[in-house]
Amino acid sequence: MATLERDILDKVGKYNLSELTIISYRQDKEESKPKTIDIRGITLTLSITEDIFSNNLVGSLVVYDTQDIRSIFPITGLERLSLKLNTPGLPGFNYTEDNGVPFQIYKVDNVKKEDTTGAGQFYKIFFCSPEMYNNNIALVSKAYAGPVENGVLDIVRQSKYLNSKKPIYVEPTKTNAKYVIPSLKPYGAIRFLNNNAISAEYQNAGYLFYETNRGFHLRSIESMLAMGGAVVRPARWNFNTQIVSVKDSKKEEVKDIQRRMQTVIRYEFDKPVDTLANIQGGLYANQLIVHDAFNKTITTTDYNYKNDFKNHFHLEHDKGQKSTNKYILPDSQYADTNKTLFDFPDAKVMVKSQTTKVHNDYEFVPYKNTLQQLISQRVGFNNMNLTMLVYGNTNLNAGDVINFTCPILQPEANQPQPYTSGRYLIMAIKHTISVETKTHEMVIKCYKDSVRNAYPSESDPLITGKSDTSSINIYQEDLVTLDGLAEL
Repeated sequence: MATLERDILDKVGKYNLSELTIISYRQDKEESKPKTIDIRGITLTLSITEDIFSNNLVGSLVVYDTQDIRSIFPITGLERLSLKLNTPGLPGFNYTEDNGVPFQIYKVDNVKKEDTTGAGQFYKIFFCSPEMYNNNIALVSKAYAGPVENGVLDIVRQSKYLNSKKPIYVEPTKTNAKYVIPSLKPYGAIRFLNNNAISAEYQNAGYLFYETNRGFHLRSIESMLAMGGAVVRPARWNFNTQIVSVKDSKKEEVKDIQRRMQTVIRYEFDKPVDTLANIQGGLYANQLIVHDAFNKTITTTDYNYKNDFKNHFHLEHDKGQKSTNKYILPDSQYADTNKTLFDFPDAKVMVKSQTTKVHNDYEFVPYKNTLQQLISQRVGFNNMNLTMLVYGNTNLNAGDVINFTCPILQPEANQPQPYTSGRYLIMAIKHTISVETKTHEMVIKCYKDSVRNAYPSESDPLITGKSDTSSINIYQEDLVTLDGLAEL
């Protein structure tokens, strides 16, 4: 079979937008099928976002319309959008009527008449996965027993709930409990079940449920960082802040496309250090107090980030295995307390009520096995956030691991930054297509839960300043002040 030009990736930012069609809720009586209109010719920009903290894909497109199709067609929020987009030679977004599930159009906004000629109008069309619509018109009132994933799959597949026809990638759990969902929206019910999920392979806490162009994913964060519970997950792609132009030895004028696609156009870090927020959020240490009303007991459990670190796979590793010391905070004493910040569980105290032996054959997952680690992990997502503008690549997804290399910003320094360089987990990707310039770029937001090189630690505390512990009576001070004024 001959290779088509559209399947050859011969320049960065190249893309194939094979289909972009609005499917009307109205029927074409002659053909006995819905009316359709191809809008590729009037589209200026297109964006699609996937996010591990968002249940669905969402997107928007800006059009320049000279036929007022939003009124004549019309566009009401009941239409579907059939879309097929990919980087040449790579898998991508296939949300067509024939091979996928079309998006749901839900909003038209920012309608603006063209000022120059007045012959057309600009407006923005927003779309999402149809499961987002189904989530807002359904309620789950049902009891689920056994593994958590069974309940999630029922909610995803049931026609009266999400009614999804897409693939779902599931990480098995070892949870064996019975939970009653009290009239929650489907995604709220899934979130409730996920917070009580325990992985079959990892000592993780909590699951995420999100969508990429491959389908839905039900999994723990640790499963994104490792494979089979035994080894770290390889990076899907490498990014470098230094522009590298390499020519192919066979074709002198052809640049190495892969190396150019690895180039970061622009990047920035958001809060690489925010220790106070981490203390307040309970990342380093927290305490859980559980009241068991049936057994009339109160149990207190302290969480220590340093002690727990070695039990899990992190982005940075030791020869493919779990790291023991690449914490995001140096293992050093705080001031003159003779303790590290990992030794202050009172920084965040949580109180929960939980009763055992509620169901004969099932047992609730103890809060001490999920909540404290879950709190620490979720606060960790706000640390070392890296945002990059890069060339488009539909083969990358939210939840993938990437490598990022940036140099030490010193004159003549030619070595990577020891702490911010390394492996990152993609939290979100926003694809942006500019039809006008025929370019595809991505904004990638990712985070890092450990450092490539362990921070140096100090056994001696950092003590600075001069102590003044005097206590001053303001009334006596006022008398002194009045005496001074009287002398004047």
